[in-house]
Amino acid sequence: MAGYRLAFLCGFFVFFSFDVFANTSKLRWNELNLQQQNILEPLAEHWDTMEPARKKKWLGIAKRYPKMNSQEQQRIQSQMQSWHALTAEQRKQVRERFKKMEQLPVEKRQEIKQRWYEYEQLPGSTQKL
Repeated sequence: MAGYRLAFLCGFFVFFSFDVFANTSKLRWNELNLQQQNILEPLAEHWDTMEPARKKKWLGIAKRYPKMNSQEQQRIQSQMQSWHALTAEQRKQVRERFKKMEQLPVEKRQEIKQRWYEYEQLPGSTQKL
């Protein structure tokens, strides 16, 4: 009997999460509330053609945005503007590099992050993220 309950609950949660994901993927720019549109404005032009997973990610960020300090908010806005400035091909390349980075051993990722941090600290570096 407990097995049936567990199976039912698992099925319920899978169905519910799929439903939420499906609704997010269909969410068009004009269906976002005013606060979401204000926060995500740099993404407006591409929102309706964006992949469902990306929409879900950005909606999560928009939900947390009001609780962020001003420095974090500026960083998010800067990232959205930088992303918006990329061509579709450049975005694809960035995603591919990110996937490759995720597959590296933790030590190697840390080494790359450290080297990038050191590069950003160099005098004259304009690569502030």
